[in-house]
Order: sequence, then C-alpha cells, then structure tokens
Amino acid sequence: MNPTVLKSFVALAELGSFQTAAVRIGIAQPTLSQHIKKLEEDLGAPLIQRSHSGSRLTDAGLRLLPHAQQILTSTQRAQAAVLSESLKIGCSGNIASYFMPDALASFLKQTSSQMRWEVISAPNPRVAQMLLAEEIDIAAMEWPISHPAVTVAPWLSDEMIVILPSDHPLATREEISFAELKTLKMLGGERGSGTGTLLTEALGPQAEDVDTIGNVGSTEAVKRSVAAGLGASIVLETAVRGEIASGSLARARLEGMPLRKQFFIAQITSSAETGPAARLFKFLLESD
Repeated sequence: MNPTVLKSFVALAELGSFQTAAVRIGIAQPTLSQHIKKLEEDLGAPLIQRSHSGSRLTDAGLRLLPHAQQILTSTQRAQAAVLSESLKIGCSGNIASYFMPDALASFLKQTSSQMRWEVISAPNPRVAQMLLAEEIDIAAMEWPISHPAVTVAPWLSDEMIVILPSDHPLATREEISFAELKTLKMLGGERGSGTGTLLTEALGPQAEDVDTIGNVGSTEAVKRSVAAGLGASIVLETAVRGEIASGSLARARLEGMPLRKQFFIAQITSSAETGPAARLFKFLLESD
C-alpha cells in the first residue's frame, strides 16, 4: 500500500471532509479524491460514503483505518531511523517513574549522544499491545509477554511493602500479620500491574479477604491518598523511599510472607540482533 495514498485516506477518515483533509496534508482536493479512488480500486471495496453533509467511512473503511494508521507510523519511524538512531521504550507506570530513568541515563552515557529517544508510560496490557504492533522498540513490564514473536527476559526485582499513614496505630511496626492486614482499608494503584496476582500467589485463597475499597490509578496517587488517611496500600519499596525517609508515610513488611515483584524486558525477536533496542536490551541485562 502506498503511504502517500494511505495518508490521504487517514486524513479524510479523521476530518470527514475532502477539502479540509486536502488542506491538512497540503495537496489539491482533486488529488486527494484520486488517491481515495485508487485505494478503493486496489482493494476492491468502497471505503468512503459521500454525502452533502460530509464523508464517513464504510464498514470496509473502518476495518482498514487501524492498519493504515499503523503503516504510516511504521513509515515515519523508518524515515526517522534512516536520518538518525531512535529508540522508543514502553514501560508500565511504575517502571517509567522509578526504574527506567536511571537505567536509560546510564545507557545513553555510553552510546550516541545524538540518539533520539522516547519513554512511553502505559498500563502493562497496553505496553504489550504496543510492542506486538511494533509501535515501540522495547518493553519493560511487570509481567512477561508470552508470544512466539517476542523475546523476554527477567530484569530487576523489587520488594513490595505495606504503606500506612504516619499516624496510624500500626505505623511503628516493622512487620504486620495477615490478620492485621485484613483490618486495613486497602487502596489499589495502576490496573494490570500484576500486584493482585502476586498477592494471590503469596496468600492463596486468603488474598480474597483483603479489603480493597478503591483504586486510585497510579502509585503517585496511592502515596498521596495514603498520606491523607484514606487507607493503606501495598507498593514497591523503591517508589516510597523518599516518603519513608521524610516521615510522611510509614512502612511495614508482611510477617512471614515476603513479597517481591519481578520486572521483565521484551522485544520483537526479529529485531533482537542489531540496533539501539538490542543494545539497550543487552545493557539492561548486564547491568542488573
């Protein structure tokens, strides 16, 4: 599929007007119309339903759109790669906030200073989708991707601890029992992080007895909510070192049940031999 023709199709799909789409991409309206006609002829299906009020995609056009967008994204990345090395890293929120910055800084010190890079933070399921669609070059996640096209390796691990308001009756304890944990109102963070699975593996059926009253979307929001007295939570130790040191939060381990979360890095196997993503993959494993 010709990227130039697909660019006209995507612009028209997004704007619903031949004239407006032509202006956006800097071509004449008749040229855009020719692009759409050629695409419909090549695919053997009508893609645009025209009317006096505008244009909208047919069912076939709707099915084509995500593929057209992906092709254009890949084309843009290929063009950028020719001009200079680039690197797109997809990370879960916790990894993007607390682990990848230092690792990436160390990597960049020993590589080209001209490299263009981007860290994209998203929930773990979305990071997996982006890697499989090759929207990113490498993924750092809180659970491994299981796919024949992907190479996965364990990376870092970090302890999970219970955090409490600094004035909580259990705030001075180094450890709390599971019976005490059940008395707490618990807050959840980023969905799809795998923390629930980790608790189930550690606690078995007892995990269902943990009283989770709400989810606040991210570890940063969890920390603020716990400090405000809205509840307690289980988070990565690295994520709360500053708050523990300052006394704004209290921490405790779960008695007799050490919790440790393993992180993983992944890349498409066919891209695993050369390029900046392959170098970063190797660097992360060697610097662990």
